[in-house]
Amino acid sequence: MSGAPHRGGQRVGLLEDLGDVERLAVRWLRSWGRDPVGIAHLETTLTVGLGPDQARNIKGVFEDLMEVGRQYGRRALCRHGCHCRCLGADEAVFAHLIEAGANGDQEDAALLASLVVRPDMAMCFAGLAAEFGMALNKVARAAPARPQISTPVSATVH
Repeated sequence: MSGAPHRGGQRVGLLEDLGDVERLAVRWLRSWGRDPVGIAHLETTLTVGLGPDQARNIKGVFEDLMEVGRQYGRRALCRHGCHCRCLGADEAVFAHLIEAGANGDQEDAALLASLVVRPDMAMCFAGLAAEFGMALNKVARAAPARPQISTPVSATVH
């Protein structure tokens, strides 16, 4: 059916529910190719967390990751707006892929990569995702902690 939205854009959660690495990964994905100001801010975050040389290298890794995804992707990933609080299905897969790679979970990363790119390119894609994820993990550890959002406790009647 033409004109119908991809299920990959379907809301599966909220960005705020993600861990730091996953949230950073989604921010990069959303900003890439459509928000130069957002990318500049993310590049600054990398530079502060990693230093200029490593930040430049990791940006190159991300560019390679996106190029492999573009050339060998099963389809284009659906992305929500840069400032949207929702988390789409494709974004969730991407975020989990980056986090799995960052944590050294190669089998999970390869499985998730195979959802995004052709099977013969899944290991390459997972490897780039791991390198990018490890850098984001380092940046997230160097950043000040996010304030905890308190949730009101509802009273229960017995």
